[in-house]
Amino acid sequence: MSSEAASQRPSYIILLSIDGMANFYLQEQQVRMPHLRSLIKQGVMAGAMKSVFPTATWAIHSSIVTGTYPRKHGILGNWVMNRSTKSVGEYFSDSTWGKEDILQRETIYDTAKRLGWTTASVCWPVTREAQSIDYNIPEFYDQDLFEAYATPGLWKELKEAGLPVEHYGSWSKDHARGHMQDWLTTEVAKHLIQRHKPNLMLLHYLLPDSYQHDYGTRSQEVYWSLEYIDERIGELVSTLKEEGIWEDTALCIVSDHGFVDTTKTVFPNVCFKQKGWFDPDQPEQSKVAAVSNGGSGYVYIFEEDPDMKAALMREVKQCLQEMEGVGRLFEPQDYESLGLPVEGEMEDQRPDFVFEAEMDCFIHFEHEGDLVHMEGTKFQGMHGYLPDHEELKCIFVAAGKSIPSGIQIPEIHIVDIAPTLLSMIGGEIPGIDGQAIDFNTNRKGARNGQYSNEQHESISF
Repeated sequence: MSSEAASQRPSYIILLSIDGMANFYLQEQQVRMPHLRSLIKQGVMAGAMKSVFPTATWAIHSSIVTGTYPRKHGILGNWVMNRSTKSVGEYFSDSTWGKEDILQRETIYDTAKRLGWTTASVCWPVTREAQSIDYNIPEFYDQDLFEAYATPGLWKELKEAGLPVEHYGSWSKDHARGHMQDWLTTEVAKHLIQRHKPNLMLLHYLLPDSYQHDYGTRSQEVYWSLEYIDERIGELVSTLKEEGIWEDTALCIVSDHGFVDTTKTVFPNVCFKQKGWFDPDQPEQSKVAAVSNGGSGYVYIFEEDPDMKAALMREVKQCLQEMEGVGRLFEPQDYESLGLPVEGEMEDQRPDFVFEAEMDCFIHFEHEGDLVHMEGTKFQGMHGYLPDHEELKCIFVAAGKSIPSGIQIPEIHIVDIAPTLLSMIGGEIPGIDGQAIDFNTNRKGARNGQYSNEQHESISF
């Protein structure tokens, strides 16, 4: 690597995720996001970005930092079943496992740390006990966990700086005060920039996701949440400028998934209970169980006898095909195309069937009652469906050091983020699924050919 090439790399990178922000919001002028639109004009915007399946926060954020599909990094969703215990395994909220125990691939922050960069993360999923993060507040919904797993000394430092971190837990679990959590995340990030200037920092904002669950897409509450996050982005950029490091910083703003509006609920475990396959009172006796990832479900069959399991699988398949509210059904031979583990991989968590709900349906864990399908839902908006739907497409915006100004590139994939940032850091991760976007030559070894100057469009709002 030449010294000239190294000098073009940023000394600081911020990767900021806006949970739940669909790409279509960038085209809606009634959403007032002056800071994000200014960054788009200064930098690069993708026409769209496709996520991974399931479009669930913990799986996706693991793909963002590893550049791999869930099959490789091992986080198969927000929730899975453990065959050995016949119990639900919860990745959601980092309440059960530490990062080093479950994430099976190297991350961009592991690589950055190995290369001598200082690293920071605020509310990024799957970072509990991450050894390569110097300043870390993992994402939790419980105050005790925040205080137990934040970087030792950092919590005290933030309190002494006057930041109300004692409210992180209560603000994170209460959607009505979710804006306070994202405000606090911003204040923590500003403090870290001012005090420690980490070379790589990951930030995760949650408010648009929470409000779309509560109020649906394109609601006034969601529009306000996006404008609120835009104000926080403006504060971060101002802090970088005040600290004199903006000119040496690359800022990458992404989202993990979009949303669809939901009006119905499907309860697969009620059906399995009615068939005599699922026993909520004695789960160890259950033969079949489903776990939800919002708009998709995993079905597990616990029969060990091969012949009996084959017969039961035929019955379960027919049951799912006839179940109102179930859309597409996938069998193990389809898993490779979904980015999920195939036979011989992750056998304790790999499902026997995967299904996607119809686009207006939410899949519920619940097993009480007699209704398998009903009008109405506790959530007005949901994700978790296949990432092909336009409503589920994400945003990708990058601006700052080493990034050209004012161009739009074609659709990329969310696994391309990690190799793109690694090219700025000067490192690489073996076995990565994504491919780096070279903003200086305007090309990328892509799935649909290579980007070229002719494919780029000028950005205008």
